[in-house]
Amino acid sequence: MAWPLLILVATPLLVGLACLLVRGRRLIEVLQCCQAGTMLVSAALLVDWVVGQQEASVDALLRADALSAWFDLILGIVGATGTLFAVGYLGEEYDRQHVTPRRHRLFFAQFDLYLAAMLLAVNVENVAIMWIAIEGSTLSAAMLIGFERSKAALEAGWKFVILNSVGIALALFGTILVYYSSEHLLGVTSEALRWSELYRVADGLDQTAIKLAFVFVLIGYGTKAGLVPMHTWLPDAHAEAPTPVSAMLSANMLTLAVYAILRFKAVADRTVGPAFTGKLVVGLGLLSVAVAAIFFLVQRDYKRLFAYSSIEHIGIALLGFGVGGIGVFGGAWHLLNHALAKSAAFYGAGLVLLRHEHKLVERVSGLLRSMPLAGTAILLSGVALAGMPPFGLFASEVLIAVGAFTARPDVAYALPGLSHGVGRAGRTGTSVGVAMPTVHRDGGRCEPGCAGVDRPAGAVGVQHVTERHRADLRSRNGLTMTDAR
Repeated sequence: MAWPLLILVATPLLVGLACLLVRGRRLIEVLQCCQAGTMLVSAALLVDWVVGQQEASVDALLRADALSAWFDLILGIVGATGTLFAVGYLGEEYDRQHVTPRRHRLFFAQFDLYLAAMLLAVNVENVAIMWIAIEGSTLSAAMLIGFERSKAALEAGWKFVILNSVGIALALFGTILVYYSSEHLLGVTSEALRWSELYRVADGLDQTAIKLAFVFVLIGYGTKAGLVPMHTWLPDAHAEAPTPVSAMLSANMLTLAVYAILRFKAVADRTVGPAFTGKLVVGLGLLSVAVAAIFFLVQRDYKRLFAYSSIEHIGIALLGFGVGGIGVFGGAWHLLNHALAKSAAFYGAGLVLLRHEHKLVERVSGLLRSMPLAGTAILLSGVALAGMPPFGLFASEVLIAVGAFTARPDVAYALPGLSHGVGRAGRTGTSVGVAMPTVHRDGGRCEPGCAGVDRPAGAVGVQHVTERHRADLRSRNGLTMTDAR
């Protein structure tokens, strides 16, 4: 029995239940810190176990192969750091009497159960139980999104529940179709729902049923991944959830949905070939990147801004998985890099929110002086999320681009340079502007909070790079404004 796998899945479940029973705040915080350390160690040991023995299993229920171990590493790192950040964040809210002892206890119970559901989904061998675990993570996330009980938070929570319930229902229908196709070969038993058995008999599955199943699964779990056009719940949920939850939604839950899509894609590829699934995955990935890059520029709430960045990066990762070859490695690497950078960005944003108690980009500036830790986190993560070297997202995007040029040259040129380039420039400018001092109309600098400020430096940077980019496009095409008219 692979005990690191069992410990990784069971720890957040047991700690979450314990939080419902204990009363002391300090005891809850100690439990959370112990859980964070246990998750990190067990995730690392599980990866080492899988590397040495190809897979790890606990009876017939839990099984971790290379794909599961990679996602365990992502969930474990972000889950541990998110737990530690939540201890400090909720502790500050507790000290300000914004959170009662009972709600403090309930938050960590829900937070831990949310983690447990995601880890179970990644490591369970049964397709149906994976669906149940993902549904459990949806319900836990809905309660966490509406935790602050404001009108906007409750609206975001209900929007999340309604849209993701539709998505999870479509995913269930796809799961049923897979079972319908496999029971003819494996019989009416639980074997027909085991991933390892589905891979083994994938060549003999009904092609029409598997094609239809993959379409339903892609739309269903794509809703949970925030893919366009099923993404409308995501900006509201990221903006209104407590910041530790926002980090978990972006870095872990979207990644979990991609994992579910990849599991079904592996079966479908052996049944109908990768060309069918690749076109669908690449199409949604391209659409998500294009739409997110455009909407990014009009955001004034920095948490919503990070939300659209998540949509874009999940789309980029799916491009890698869709084109195949080295792009698959690039997509997996991209998910890890995105999870690390985006969680760091939200942690920095959470510190800013605790101090300033607002989420407007225009009112946040000069953080490198006033809040060095938060300013550094936002600046570095913003540059990383823009895909700039030497950060890992640059390397993973290069790998995906190489995979696209090698396998699908049409995909490599499909995205217009304007939408993607302006989105990246805007993200870099905003991150720099939040960290640096503000500027006046006449270009004079001003310390944070002073009067007479016109625009933050980020806005100036966004406008400058946007206008430069448009001018470059016009010059390359030989156009002027007069010609356009």
